[in-house]
Order: sequence, then C-alpha cells, then structure tokens
Amino acid sequence: MPHSPVSEEKLVGFPARCQSLRQKLRVSRPELASWLGVGRSYVSVMEKGRLAPSRPVFQLIEKLEAAANLKQLAMHMPQPDTSAAPSPVMSGLPPEAIAALDRLVQPAEETLSAPFPDAPAPSMPEEKPLQRGKNAFALRVAALREKMGVTRPKLAQRLGVSRQYVTKIENGAHASLPVIKLIEKLEAEVLHGTAATAQPTLHETPAAAPASPPLTQPPAAQEAPAAPATLPPVSAMPRISALPVLTIPAARDLTSPSLAAFAATEHFAFSVTDPDAFAMRLAGDAMLPQHHDGELAILYPNTAPHTGNRVIARLSDSLGGDILFRIYSTADHGHSIVLSSLNPLYPPVTLTPDEITWLYPVATTVRQMLH
Repeated sequence: MPHSPVSEEKLVGFPARCQSLRQKLRVSRPELASWLGVGRSYVSVMEKGRLAPSRPVFQLIEKLEAAANLKQLAMHMPQPDTSAAPSPVMSGLPPEAIAALDRLVQPAEETLSAPFPDAPAPSMPEEKPLQRGKNAFALRVAALREKMGVTRPKLAQRLGVSRQYVTKIENGAHASLPVIKLIEKLEAEVLHGTAATAQPTLHETPAAAPASPPLTQPPAAQEAPAAPATLPPVSAMPRISALPVLTIPAARDLTSPSLAAFAATEHFAFSVTDPDAFAMRLAGDAMLPQHHDGELAILYPNTAPHTGNRVIARLSDSLGGDILFRIYSTADHGHSIVLSSLNPLYPPVTLTPDEITWLYPVATTVRQMLH
C-alpha cells in the first residue's frame, strides 16, 4: 500500500533543513543517501527543492534531526550515565548514522582537553597533514633561496624550471619529484657551504662562463686531429636537474640557454654539471644508425666543443635557421667549422662562425623507450 504524501505545511523550508542536517553531521550526499535507502541523486534534487520526499524518508530525516539536536544539547549538559540504554530517538537508525551523531560531541571534548581554550578549532583530520606538508615545503624553498642569496628567476634557472613555477611552489603548490630531489640536494649543498660556488649561473660569471662557445677564435685544441669525444666537466659536483626539453621548432627560436625553460613543454630529470644544461628531442635521419628520432640529447652550453664531439647547431637566418645534429671538427686552421653526418647520404657542411647562431656540444644522448 503506497504511503500518503507529506503535507505541504511540513515541507516548508525542508530543502534548507536537509542541507543543514548534512552539514551538522559532516556527511556527504552519498552517505546520507545510504542511510535513507535512496540514491544520491534523490538527496540532491531533494536539497534543491525539486522533489518532495516520501513519508518514510521524511520521517527518517526528522528522526535524524531530533537525534542531532539531542547530541548538541548533550555538549552543554553533564551526562549522568554514559552506559545507559540508547535513547528511543536513536533506535532504528543505521549504525553509520549513530556513529556520525556521536562525533557531534567530539569538538566539545577536544576544547575541554586543549591547553588553550580560545585556540581555533582544527580543520578536518584528513586535510590537515596535506596542507601542513605543502606549507612546510614552500617555507623550505623560500628559506633555501634566502640562504643562497638568489632571486626566484636565478633559483628557477638552477632548477631548470620557469620563474612562475618557483613562485607557485613557494605559494604552496605541488612540486614534481625531480624538483623536490633537486631542492633537497641544494639544501645539502647549502648545509656544507658548497652551493654558492659549485654551480655559478650565467648572470653571475659572464666572463668565466660564456653563453655560447667562442666561434671567432676557437681554441688551439680544436685543431688537434684526434680529441676525446667526451666533454670535460663544467663543475666539480654533478647535480640532478629537471632539464627543460625542447623540440626542434622551439630550438629555432632559442636566443640564450637561460631561456630554454620558458620554451620547454616537458622536463627530464638527469644528472648534469652544466648549470645551463637543457635537452632536445632529436628528429631526422642524418645521424643514423647510431641516433634515432625521439632520442634526447643533453646539451652543455658552457662547454667549448672539440673535434669528434656531437653538437647541435642553429644556423643563421640567412641559411634558413635550421637545426643540425652533427659531428664537430674544424678546418682552415680553425677559421671554418665542419659539421659531418654519420649517414653517408648527408655530405659534410662547412660553415663560417658568422653562419652559426649558436652551437652547443652534446654531453650524452638518452633513448626513451616510452615517452
């Protein structure tokens, strides 16, 4: 037999009552729906006033309201016997609802036991550790910058990220795992007094670390017939950095290695010794069979290239601004630069320093199977 509908007089202000009850019990719509034996959408439309509750649902909500009011009254009155039988109002309620009603007295108990009664109530337990962790890491990053005596742009350059990224981290945003590890490494360096000198930035030592190799006057070592293919270290201490990864089109617009972080769409964690190191994703078949499309090349802008090194060069606009991945050597007593390919289909290219916008040696390449 169907239940008779609830009278309109009793439903006046019911949507607000339903929302207030949920907030008082600190439960979600799905939880309240499970207590009432209805679907989540039922509670939603009921709270918005689009659906009148059935009589059994209305009676159960009234029972929950009465039990909640009794619990709130108990917060301000002494309880003579906590082991007494449950109140008739509580009988018939789901166990989850009774547990939620029991939580209503917890704020009063915490206030009585707190050493400072006027202290603000704590936030929800599941949110507090997360918020505290965010704030703690943000304070660590700000403290690290202060100890190093650097600005946000300079710290961003050391981390291989943008200045806006550092600002967001100091404001409490999540940081990626490579950046967190690098921050921890910098903290250790500061603790041992090595961070200030181990990694000089481009702007701090422009004379000692030029942004690009001196093409007009190459060192005498370039004329050697057989120089080692490995690159000398820029600094004595390697560091794990979140290197900005550039595509070939993005590299065409690069005017300084310090701007690589702003042109990158992804980052790659790698141990480097050059503070301005960045990565490029290779494309083309000029270096087959040793190098393939999608391979990452790690570039060291502050290292001068030697004969036999892999290099990436950006040609001048007069030659089309192409990006070439080749093997470096010199000719004409160092006045010309020869870029050779491993693929015999591509002949060597001889250029003058004026025909090259920038040329950086490749420290190593990394082949990613999945990316």
